[in-house]
Amino acid sequence: MDSTATLAPRIKIAQVNDLTNIAARFPLLSAPVQAINAKHQALGGDGGWLGKATIAHTLTPNKKGWYRHYQNGSIYWSQATGAHEVHGLIRNKWAAMGWENSFLGFPTSDELQGGGAGRLSAFQGGVIYWSPTTGAHEVHGLILEKYKQLGADKSYLGYPVSDELDLGVNNGRISNFEHGQIAWSPAIGAAASATTYQPAASSGGLIKPQGVGGDGAPQIRRRLVCAAHMYLTDHETFGSNEHGSADKQNEAVLTSDLPQDVLTMQKGAGGEMRVELKLIGQVKLSGDILIQGSALLYEGTSETTNDLDGDLDFTVLVPRDGVISRTVTVTNEDEGGDSGVISMTFSNFAA
Repeated sequence: MDSTATLAPRIKIAQVNDLTNIAARFPLLSAPVQAINAKHQALGGDGGWLGKATIAHTLTPNKKGWYRHYQNGSIYWSQATGAHEVHGLIRNKWAAMGWENSFLGFPTSDELQGGGAGRLSAFQGGVIYWSPTTGAHEVHGLILEKYKQLGADKSYLGYPVSDELDLGVNNGRISNFEHGQIAWSPAIGAAASATTYQPAASSGGLIKPQGVGGDGAPQIRRRLVCAAHMYLTDHETFGSNEHGSADKQNEAVLTSDLPQDVLTMQKGAGGEMRVELKLIGQVKLSGDILIQGSALLYEGTSETTNDLDGDLDFTVLVPRDGVISRTVTVTNEDEGGDSGVISMTFSNFAA
């Protein structure tokens, strides 16, 4: 974030380069001047990345704070927020919105590291997020609150790709993100969706997020691909053990609404045993997929026996945009050394 807007003076209170030495003669100036200078020194002073001052300490146009521009950014101070630096493309965005006169107000943090290669700066009335692929955009109000609840820039939504927008329906508001949207309306408050929003004619034009139920909970859609390999051993007390194997793969689009069956398979071996596998999946609000698995081992006089001698329940968490493998073993808990080794691979990507 090396790009910096032109740092032009705004309202100067004195034609001097530095008010530090005269702050003691003007007590009302002491706090902001010293705070701005201290922040500058903490960031490396004239030799730091902000560089040297380009204007004097200056009263903001709304008379609620002070600021000073430097070669590579600015430091703003107010009684309520203290002194914080703003620079680069986030500073440019704030400037375009009206600086501290905008609804964002004064900065409440320095620029911070976000998820991945992104950055963010917090303000009294919201947050400006930036990433190399999305640029700088603001998020505020109840949409920001919902965004933070989901994990903000580290959530499945990713970084904002728009400022907050007027949906044009019954005072509705909406913010777009890399992988979804958050909208607000008087009917449902703020709700997230991995798809889109549309007016709901049946409710007098109020916002209806697609894939969101009456409780306002978001529906997250993910594509799961799972593959399983079974290797069975039918243990023989006399003679050689007998074996069997089977493979199966399935692809399913899952949502956060309800659990869904994603793979069912069975295989017999030795004419006496059978292993059954069942996998159920459901998407979490984070975009991860929770797999609940059940492996059952039957052993008797035939492969169709209903004599259950072993069972194993297990879970697998498949990370969003990730691939994971898991191997489990179900054994005969009643007699013999019969077993079924099940190797599975899962992938979880956008649907």
